[in-house]
Amino acid sequence: MRTGVAGFQSGRLKQLRLAFGLTQSGLAELVGRASGNISKWENGLQAPEADAFHRLCEVFGVSQNWLVESPVHSDASSPFFFRSNVTATETAREIAAIRLSWLQEISFELQESLEFPDVNVPCLSEQNCELISDAEIEQVASACRQAWGLGNGPIPHVIDIMERAGIVCARSHLGFLKMDGVSNWCLADDRPYALIIADKANGIRNRFDAAHELGHIVLHRHVTQTQYIEKYALLETQAHRFASAFLLPAESFCREVRWPTLDTLLALKPRWKVSVAAMVKRCQDLDIINETTATRLWKARSARGWVKGEPLDDTFQHELPSLLSQSIKMMVESKVLSRSQLRQVLGLPTDTLESLCSLEQGYFELPDAARILKLRLKRQPISNPSFKKPAQVLGFPAKN
Repeated sequence: MRTGVAGFQSGRLKQLRLAFGLTQSGLAELVGRASGNISKWENGLQAPEADAFHRLCEVFGVSQNWLVESPVHSDASSPFFFRSNVTATETAREIAAIRLSWLQEISFELQESLEFPDVNVPCLSEQNCELISDAEIEQVASACRQAWGLGNGPIPHVIDIMERAGIVCARSHLGFLKMDGVSNWCLADDRPYALIIADKANGIRNRFDAAHELGHIVLHRHVTQTQYIEKYALLETQAHRFASAFLLPAESFCREVRWPTLDTLLALKPRWKVSVAAMVKRCQDLDIINETTATRLWKARSARGWVKGEPLDDTFQHELPSLLSQSIKMMVESKVLSRSQLRQVLGLPTDTLESLCSLEQGYFELPDAARILKLRLKRQPISNPSFKKPAQVLGFPAKN
């Protein structure tokens, strides 16, 4: 028979343990219980007693209400799309999915009080990814630019554009260099979400990663989890093609790259904010160069030592999301909730909240502004007794 704290959410405990990189035995040592207890708590066979429950909250830095509230689950048929190296571990993908699910929960809570931008994302209705052609990808990338008023020039800030279109974004460190991002179209609020992994300190790379996740959101809204597993490589190729088409529109890019060399493409890098490698691939996609020329460019790029890092990479700042940070600050400044109250409602560890919401470190530790009482002087009648009687006019003696 299940005993302990009523309503305890076993799934949340497992999320926390995995996200913190703890084994069951490691967590058991921190809590002062046997590893068998942790296993039963995570499997829902048992709930921790009050003292162990409070210790769990202390260890992970979560609010008590968060550990007893049921999470809002998205439909299992809507897959989480991971942009990752083929050698990325299952643990990396699992932690990325946990972070994205936490991002969704933060969004749900904030949308209880605030109106987020309406979702305005042109999407393909095709359910079979094998029927999505390169031509369709080019067309829908162009449709996105048209819907969002971007024209055919360079895009100043990809994540800002995504947020304005109603996509909730976050940029957060994960601890895995081979994971670049994850996205999901959440059916609980019919809104897309994208988490860009910040472990690779390269603004150009993160910018392309954001466009790649946008590609999944636009192209693969109706793709099932089964198809995602079976056609992973194809889906990644399609999202990559979309990112290239979105960042480097065919008509305008072709006009600027008539005879591409590495130096020519490097000169265009500050304007388009795209890597030389991505521009070489785009030239191949648009048949600006043949395979022989492409091979020569790839070899020359490798010979210059640009594989691990290209010139100008460090000159581009990372694009940061702002929707969630503005939402939280608006609620605090409007005195809807204080920092401490928001911290309790959102429930997650403070550093995780600050990271997912793009808030400065220590934001939730700052004191809440004092509520200044507005006072005014009260008008009172003069109470001197000598003035209570009516005044008398005194006459002066007459002159002789």
